Amino acid sequence: MADQGESGAALLGMKDYARAVPLLKQELEKYPSNPRIRLQYAEALAGNGSLDEAIKQYEETAKYYDDNGLTVQAIAVRKKAEKVGEFVAANKKPGPAVVAGVPEPLFSRPVPNSPLFEVLNPDERAALVQEMELEQKAEGDVIISEGEPGLSMYVIARGEVKVYTRNQGGGSLYLAKLGEGDFFGEVSVLTGKPRTATITACQPTELLRLDKAKLDNALAKYPGIRKVLDEFYKKRATHTVEAMIESLKKRAS
Repeated sequence: MADQGESGAALLGMKDYARAVPLLKQELEKYPSNPRIRLQYAEALAGNGSLDEAIKQYEETAKYYDDNGLTVQAIAVRKKAEKVGEFVAANKKPGPAVVAGVPEPLFSRPVPNSPLFEVLNPDERAALVQEMELEQKAEGDVIISEGEPGLSMYVIARGEVKVYTRNQGGGSLYLAKLGEGDFFGEVSVLTGKPRTATITACQPTELLRLDKAKLDNALAKYPGIRKVLDEFYKKRATHTVEAMIESLKKRAS
């Protein structure tokens, strides 16, 4: 049994899934509409091997996010469900590898906090989402480094990141903080220009990563995405994170 005062979240953080599951279940029964607790419960279930129930709880969490217009978060949670579903399917006995409850990665709702997705039609948006990978970063992890080639773009599903650039003396200059729904790295992917800043996670953070090679896969299926992205870049170039970085650099110099 858990020691008095121990929480399900704390046990989950220690990867003590067996003890976390009953505590998080109790918390969820007390607060059934809390998506954070439900997501923690799903992750504890997955870690403890209760994979079918974990998938169910992931989908319930994703549905909550969908219903509240938080589609970026819903995408990230469904990516987790897909990973669990793939594991279940791969370890089933010979036969049809179908996992009940694994949702199709098709998202028709707008993404109000991520304007890049808003300019795509539902099929194009689904094609991009299909190619995205969920990436987890710990506090302090470097996501991109200034001056390096840009091979991926990112959307923040959970957490926060900090943006830094090199000052004239070669030191590190803090520029900004980005949160859920913000995206970055798209200019390097679209133009081939090197990264204009270093971005690090300032807390545990989940990112939806789209690699340039995966973007090319989506473009092969939906060539119109290229036109949409090019128009997006031209129209919104002055409002991108990279443009903000350049503006802040000039102010700081």
